[in-house]
Amino acid sequence: MSSVVETIAPVAEPKKRGERTKHLFSLLCHDWYALIAAIVLIMMISMALFAPWIAPHDPYKMDLLARLAPPIWMSGGNWNHILGTDLLGRDLLTRIMYGARVSIGIGIAVVLAAGMFGTVVGLSAGFVGGRYENAVMRFIDFQSGIPYFLMALTIIAAVGPGIRNLIIVLSIGSWPIFARYSRSLMLTVRNQVFIDAARVSGGSELSIMVRHALPNLVSPLTTLATLELSRVILSEAGLSYLGMGVQPPQPAWGLMVAEGHDYVSTANWIVTFPGLFIMLTTLSINIFATWLRSATDPVQLGRA
Repeated sequence: MSSVVETIAPVAEPKKRGERTKHLFSLLCHDWYALIAAIVLIMMISMALFAPWIAPHDPYKMDLLARLAPPIWMSGGNWNHILGTDLLGRDLLTRIMYGARVSIGIGIAVVLAAGMFGTVVGLSAGFVGGRYENAVMRFIDFQSGIPYFLMALTIIAAVGPGIRNLIIVLSIGSWPIFARYSRSLMLTVRNQVFIDAARVSGGSELSIMVRHALPNLVSPLTTLATLELSRVILSEAGLSYLGMGVQPPQPAWGLMVAEGHDYVSTANWIVTFPGLFIMLTTLSINIFATWLRSATDPVQLGRA
């Protein structure tokens, strides 16, 4: 008993939730790149959530008399269409706002679905071990050997495009990442002292995995989910650009780029602005996730 106490004693007492939140906010305020990325993400998510109330026009309303109108700062632009219009006269700013609802919404849905399923499979494989772990890992290795984008194109070609099928396909391609990562995390945790203590106290395997192991893995899994959100948004944009994802007239950033690629030389704003929003969103997610990974490192939190 004394040896266990001596081992545990030097470890810093974990901070309360409120103190951790204040500490993370303080770290964020001292990292300008991460702070700007967080602000951009908040703006993008707010734009997606409140698009029906803040968008200046109907995203589906066509006005052929105003087609290919330039942005306000270019010759011929007007305040009625700040970012211009597309080839059918639809307001570009409005469609970008509604496109954020689709693109970011699909990304979040895929990360939640793939994250929950992959985490459960990976945690159980790492905790149980044996033949079950070998079977799971061999299946993940098999799926990882299939090119992700080729698999997505093949499945969508078979079942048809659309938002629901797109979410399912992207989730199928994403869950092995969560499973492999959560398994590796579990392998580092399952032989820790507190897990052995929970077994000695009579806890069931399921209870130990959920109540004792999982809380210690939430932080790195959250960071992974944030990074995966960026990849999923790019994958959705790529599939929609190829006509295998979101279908017109539904606004989505990748689809908007596809609709305007024939007008790059005459009306480049149709492609530029949706592409710019894709770039800003994914770049901000990557910067914020990188900061989050270092800020939630238990070693650094213990030293703070």
